[in-house]
Amino acid sequence: MESRTESGEAAGRGCVACVGDVGVGALGDGELVERVAELGRARSRVDARLAEATAEMRRRMGGRGAAAMLRERLHMSARQATADTELAASLDEFPATLEAWRAGEINAGHARVIARVAADPEHADEPTLLDMARGHPVDMFARMTRQHMRSQDSSDEHKRQRENRWASLVQDPDGSWRLSAYFDHCTGKRVSLAFNQMVRNYRNGERSHERVSSRHRRADALASLITGEGAHHRPRTTLLMIADYDTVARELRNLRYDDGLPVPADQIAKLAADARILPAIFSADGDPLWLGRAQRDASAGQRIALAARDGGCVNCAAPAEGGEPHHIEWFSRGGPTDIDNLCLLCERCHHLIHDDGWQLHNHDGGLRLRPPSRSPAQARPRPDADRRNGHNGHKGHDGRSRSDGLARSQQRNPVLLT
Repeated sequence: MESRTESGEAAGRGCVACVGDVGVGALGDGELVERVAELGRARSRVDARLAEATAEMRRRMGGRGAAAMLRERLHMSARQATADTELAASLDEFPATLEAWRAGEINAGHARVIARVAADPEHADEPTLLDMARGHPVDMFARMTRQHMRSQDSSDEHKRQRENRWASLVQDPDGSWRLSAYFDHCTGKRVSLAFNQMVRNYRNGERSHERVSSRHRRADALASLITGEGAHHRPRTTLLMIADYDTVARELRNLRYDDGLPVPADQIAKLAADARILPAIFSADGDPLWLGRAQRDASAGQRIALAARDGGCVNCAAPAEGGEPHHIEWFSRGGPTDIDNLCLLCERCHHLIHDDGWQLHNHDGGLRLRPPSRSPAQARPRPDADRRNGHNGHKGHDGRSRSDGLARSQQRNPVLLT
């Protein structure tokens, strides 16, 4: 019987040979997507074998020595080498996760989340976590595990996160700067609220003729937030916390943020001192959540309800404070501004719909984006064949060139209209 390593190497060689047979430029759209998926699974299998080897190297050299060897031989950063070494060591306790990773069913991101969550004895349900991981991208899986861990002692977890906080501001050789940080959930939530509100202020303040990329806008917003200088003052923010009202006991229970994480007990009194209480009874009799066609923009009450219901971008789990209400049936096509026709999307996912033709669909009781439907995949003509036929580019059924379509796809709406 051949060893796992020999079998994996054979699979790897087959994949490489497959890639070499046909240039990716000759693949049809569907074939290209399948090729990327195939290579992604192959990469996961290789990453898992690397983790196994790293774990063995750690047993022989110790954690510091193994991380130094990874950095030396693979030319990765010291921080990444240390993180990879720690992940490899932790998977000794989760053989089923390593097996799924080795089979290409999950990737390194899933393995990291499982190792972090299952390390808590109260939540070490590896089979359940693996079932969740197999069917979801890493970001959505991470959100699901936050719900899975809601019963833990949030005060102890908050203390652990506070003890591990850090920030780094490093200057590169060319004089530029890189900023990174780690915050506990409570502090990070406040930073995220202020940052996303500042980004929104910058976006709303842009003139119609300006074309500012999202990454440039976010950099400007962060610099203004830190220095207090720039086009906008530091914004006032609202931290949304949600509680259930027990009508029998006549008390609030299960106090949590909009992303589902519990508010630590040692933070409740501090946050409640300046809190404004909003009745979380959403109906047509209170703040109107069904505005029909009378108003295009979502109301403040609808935004609160969306944050409480969706907990963030419905497609990628980005924080709710960075999201915008989207009409599922577009307002321009007759869709009403009703709570059941709205969902939260981050800017990136919003652009996927309005600029790239992606569509929302129901998935496991929620909403997810899927790529636009296409005709059956066919191999694209090679560029030299186009030139022989007198074409400057591939023509679609409507006579427009592929380069025209690419140029259009790279144009982004400065203001998203739903």
